Amino acid sequence: MAERCCTCRKKEARVHVIFVGGTIGMTRNEKGELVCVPKIFCQRLNEFPTCNDKKYEVEHFSALPLLPDLPYRVLYDVLEFNPLLDSSCMGIGDWQKIAKEVAKNMCSYDGFVILHGTDTLAYTASALAFMLENLNKPVVVTGAQISIFDPRSDGRDNFLGSLLIAGNFNIPEVVVFFGNKLMRGCRTTKVNSDSFHALDSPNLPPLGKMNVKVEINSRQIFRPCTVNRFSLFSDFEPNVAMIRIYPGITASNLKESLKEPIKGAVLQTYGAGNFPRCREELLDELREAILREVIIVNITQCSAGMVSSAYATGSVLSEIGVISGYDMTQEAAFTKLAYVLAKPEWNLANKKKVLLLSLRGELTTNKIPKINDIDLIEGVARTLHMSLDLEKEQMCSTFYPALVAAAVTQGDTQKMSDLKQYGADLCDRNADGRTALHLACYLGKLNCVCYLISAGCPLNVQDRFNRTPLHEAIDTDNHEVIQALLKNGAKLCDPPLVQAELLRALTERGKVKRLESFRLAGADVTLADRTGRTALHYACQLGIHEVVEYLLPYYKNPLLKDELGMSPMDYAKAANHEHIVTLLRYKENEKKNEDPCSCAN
Repeated sequence: MAERCCTCRKKEARVHVIFVGGTIGMTRNEKGELVCVPKIFCQRLNEFPTCNDKKYEVEHFSALPLLPDLPYRVLYDVLEFNPLLDSSCMGIGDWQKIAKEVAKNMCSYDGFVILHGTDTLAYTASALAFMLENLNKPVVVTGAQISIFDPRSDGRDNFLGSLLIAGNFNIPEVVVFFGNKLMRGCRTTKVNSDSFHALDSPNLPPLGKMNVKVEINSRQIFRPCTVNRFSLFSDFEPNVAMIRIYPGITASNLKESLKEPIKGAVLQTYGAGNFPRCREELLDELREAILREVIIVNITQCSAGMVSSAYATGSVLSEIGVISGYDMTQEAAFTKLAYVLAKPEWNLANKKKVLLLSLRGELTTNKIPKINDIDLIEGVARTLHMSLDLEKEQMCSTFYPALVAAAVTQGDTQKMSDLKQYGADLCDRNADGRTALHLACYLGKLNCVCYLISAGCPLNVQDRFNRTPLHEAIDTDNHEVIQALLKNGAKLCDPPLVQAELLRALTERGKVKRLESFRLAGADVTLADRTGRTALHYACQLGIHEVVEYLLPYYKNPLLKDELGMSPMDYAKAANHEHIVTLLRYKENEKKNEDPCSCAN
């Protein structure tokens, strides 16, 4: 399959070069034409002192010389594909072959350089960005407009610059180095066929530049923050179409481009995503395809800018179910769609949702910038340069409870769902033993309460103050929340004497609404304390008319006596609360009139 031309020792930085093919490694035949000749690339590298430190080679095999402004000497070896591939002939199978070679050697090298033809270099870089999941090392893709072996070539600078970046910088993503600029791989596109600046990143500033000094914008680096290890997902859906809208396009042409077995399509529209909305026959073809569960992503034909719904001619597409591709390049949109469609664990709704997310920094939404929960976690991890799974888990265990609490406060169940999917434990307890369900009940967020119950949060868990979510709902008089908790199995577990003391305290403060909340939660408002006195006894003694009126319907025997032999009526008389005495007598007579047996007697 391949030939390794150099060996390396594990010293300084180790870089694995994968020579796929392309102009960068071509030589001229007797007619002066550029051709790919197997095994020549590695041999000819020995002719260049900048690519091969002869003195160091004698002692330590082949190596790139140590540059004074960079900390690591780069040792590299080269794997040459057999056969060498012309980039215009590249396809999904070739991307898979490159990705598998990177994945196979991920633990053995500090970085990777891929030498590739420029025609489809941006497609390969975008495809690799999605295939190499949870990437933690730099993968630099480069090429050249002129062979590295020609006297005047951009190939040597691109090759050496890529080696230095792969071996000296912590950039855990697929990038493109070309024309002294470092660009995110899934943001690049070919913009010129005869310039040394053939590739560009029109919608994202370069991640770095290599001039007299190497300048890397570390804040722009897209660093993954997950507890998952690096993995390879090389399955791509092959049935993805690229459809460019042009004046006069016919419905039959559009239909042909969308017919089965097409599973997805990238629609390249005018300007800010504009489509000929007056052409109902074209819209009908799109609607029919969407009904067949074909996912259609809308991007602009322009080299820079993004699609939006600012114009009616653009909003019509979102209305029928076309997904916005924002500012993705055609290469990123195509490869991302092929990647998402191939994911077996995602249903259609999830696939559409994922397409709107920035998975590898490939798009910028037109939403108002704000701190996103997941972005916050990732941002902290990037700032702290966390890489170990244990470090990330410890950080997440600190952040997740706060983020879940924020979602509950906002009443945002979608955010809670996202956090759960990302790894948050919605049933987790804080330092006081309180759960998100405690907070949701306290705030009266019924939608959050129902969501947390469905997510399996325990209903009767007690915090360090022996309070359950039901107590929180009682204390804030959230009757709908109380009923939702009881319906799903919540119970008031306080002993009878504790309940009686609470009833007394509520009665003394005249808290009628709280008494009702307590009763709805399962409390018996007729319970007596250690002295045999009930809430009605205390209400009559204190002369709290509204509490007496509230309690009386729940007492079968309002003349119940305490340990001193005193009834509620006795306490009302002793305290000269005539209005209470009158109310008790009225209620007693009313009860007698309602009781036929009492009337007969």
